[in-house]
Amino acid sequence: MRDGNQQKTWWQKALRWPVFLIFNLALLLFVGISTVRETYRGYSLEKEIASLESKADSLEAKKMKLVQLTESLATPEKVEYEARARLGWKKPGETVYVMQGFEAAGQNPAADIISEPKPLEESNPRLWFKYFFEPDKM
Repeated sequence: MRDGNQQKTWWQKALRWPVFLIFNLALLLFVGISTVRETYRGYSLEKEIASLESKADSLEAKKMKLVQLTESLATPEKVEYEARARLGWKKPGETVYVMQGFEAAGQNPAADIISEPKPLEESNPRLWFKYFFEPDKM
């Protein structure tokens, strides 16, 4: 009987190894898929975080520009300029003249009139030199 018992043990061992191997492969496959999922999810989260941080930085820069603009427009000179240009405000005793027949370069004619003069391409002495000594190049 002992031989039969030993033979049964050998068959039990032979049947146990493939079952054990299949179970371990299934476990390895499950752990591998879970690991890949978590790694991809972490990568996606890092990518989203980087995107949101860059968006937050750009919004912060935009906020700083708006704060600077608000501070610059809060001066009494700027408030008066905007009131005159956009709303047609005038001080008591002032007379406003509207000139017709002129086309404004922009949408705000008052801003065009008050704008700074454009810099000359050539210096003033050079222009005078051309006027007197090189009239054909004028």
